[in-house]
Amino acid sequence: MAGCAAAWWLEHEGWEVVLVDKEADPYPSSYLLQLDAQATRVLRLMGGRQIVDEVTFAAPAMSVRWGTRKVREFKIDGDGDWRLARRSVLLSRLFAHLPAAVQKRLGVGLEALEHRSDDVLARFSDGSAESFDVVVGADGLHSTVRRLTLASEAHSVYRNGLTHVWINADAPLPDGRAVIASREGMLSLIYPFPDTDQTSVMAVVPVPDSTIADEPMLVEQVCDMVERLGPDMRAVAAAARKSEDTKLTRFSQVRLPRWYTRRVVLLGDSAHCIDPVSGMGAHASLPGAKVLAESLRATDDVTLAFARFEAEIRPFARTAQSITARTVEFSTRAEGRNRAATLAGGIGDLLATIPATLTRHSNRRQAALRP
Repeated sequence: MAGCAAAWWLEHEGWEVVLVDKEADPYPSSYLLQLDAQATRVLRLMGGRQIVDEVTFAAPAMSVRWGTRKVREFKIDGDGDWRLARRSVLLSRLFAHLPAAVQKRLGVGLEALEHRSDDVLARFSDGSAESFDVVVGADGLHSTVRRLTLASEAHSVYRNGLTHVWINADAPLPDGRAVIASREGMLSLIYPFPDTDQTSVMAVVPVPDSTIADEPMLVEQVCDMVERLGPDMRAVAAAARKSEDTKLTRFSQVRLPRWYTRRVVLLGDSAHCIDPVSGMGAHASLPGAKVLAESLRATDDVTLAFARFEAEIRPFARTAQSITARTVEFSTRAEGRNRAATLAGGIGDLLATIPATLTRHSNRRQAALRP
């Protein structure tokens, strides 16, 4: 998503863009993506109104459930400004929406980046090499660009011993209402696929980093928990037990002191992966690509442009990362004083972003008033 959005906005601003992806078919996953109001607005600004109308759906109403012995619940109405979409369908349409002037090279991996005085030389897996004025690393959590220029994955990715269990179940959710639950040491997000009678079940489960995850056991554990969320969830749990569409991923956040070096900048998950449980990846990718392109338009100094881009996006990314990590840690394993410390730390992180946010809004008002 970040790569396609960056390619669109940079070409829109007059850049000659080459989009490179080591995968020949980069969008196989059928899992859900969520777009908040700002991400949807940016997609429409990209001329993607038809994409929004045809492949995204209004986010459903939700049932939030919790409790130990007894399940407690409160219900939240849906928000029409938030949208859901199948990842593979949305990204395929976004890729097809790129301007014809964008050169696309699929199935070609990046091997090396060489900084020179006025450009960057990129070497590719097919033996070719080409120089570029700017390299944008929008290559996700396991970013090659980040590894080649700023930090290894071991020194840039935060993990906390939690694992996501993903299950696509062939059963509809009752009333189409999503369920978010914190029970039995797990945090679960259960969403309807809006275009079919399927349900997406994702649960965050503690699994020590040194342990080899037992996928069948974890799937069964999650299904047991879903079944105990209430009588209305028994059919979903039964379908989830039969599902062959399951996978495991690890909770991961990219945390870096800086997102750029010389003529190379990171964008989206490669710079600041928040983790899929946040539902905020699209917010960070789509508006971020727009901000990057506009920052480059405003100055010929690419280092200054990168710094402005990072200053605009980092406060949101840092806050979203903190809230996401502390929420899952609070829900899955923090107890007693640790639970209170986790909550207090999250509030502190949130308050710490307010001065930066106010400063950015103040600067915007001042800029608007300048003759």
